[in-house]
Amino acid sequence: MNEFRLAIAFLTRIPVGAPSGSGAANAAASRFYPVVGAGLAVLLTVTILLSAWFLDRTAACAFTLAGWVLFTGGLHLHGLANCFDGLAAGGNAPRRLQAMHDPRIGGLGAVGLTVWCLLKFALVSRCIDEGTISHALWCALIFARTPLAFEFAEGEPATPGRGTFASLHTEIRRSDWLVAAVVGFGLMLPAAMSDSELAMRLVVGIVAGAAATVAWHLTWYRRIGGLNGDVVGGAVEIRELMMLLAMGLQLPW
Repeated sequence: MNEFRLAIAFLTRIPVGAPSGSGAANAAASRFYPVVGAGLAVLLTVTILLSAWFLDRTAACAFTLAGWVLFTGGLHLHGLANCFDGLAAGGNAPRRLQAMHDPRIGGLGAVGLTVWCLLKFALVSRCIDEGTISHALWCALIFARTPLAFEFAEGEPATPGRGTFASLHTEIRRSDWLVAAVVGFGLMLPAAMSDSELAMRLVVGIVAGAAATVAWHLTWYRRIGGLNGDVVGGAVEIRELMMLLAMGLQLPW
């Protein structure tokens, strides 16, 4: 269906043709964001299992992260790097926005991106040690994309009338993000029901990810007066990291 293809084209670099999207189609496509996360999780799980079959764990983790970037086109990592540059710019909101819109990555953006990828590498390796890697990828990729429709619909654009965020803000409705939320949590529910320890890790990841997302959004409301595509992309990365961290925790019981 066209809306599903729109969601895939928006959140990944998987070739699905060039689906056409009206405002109503883009709104309906947001309901499929968690499903796209589930598809990415399957691809990455297959990647890490095949890599681990032929290579050692370090190489398997590296190939998984490479696949992560390949399948998504580094979309959210790019947004995160732009946010780091915006933080480094200082000054008023227009100056920060100018730094974020600059296609060249600045010093803090490059360093921040490198450290971030190292953290994800370490957490993927930790999840392998804990035996939770398949569940970690599944929950992290779905959870990170489930609130996207809510963020687009309910967030205030930093640049009203300009950019992808502002466009989707006018198109996505409350009913769209409510459906996305039900779909996302429905997809994660089997993991929670399969094991009580996994359920606890999932709850920890959701709470930590939600708290980190709120803090992240408030930071940008203070600095640029709202949200934009880079900020929301950075939030996806933050939620992925929080869920990977929760899935790799050594629980005390």
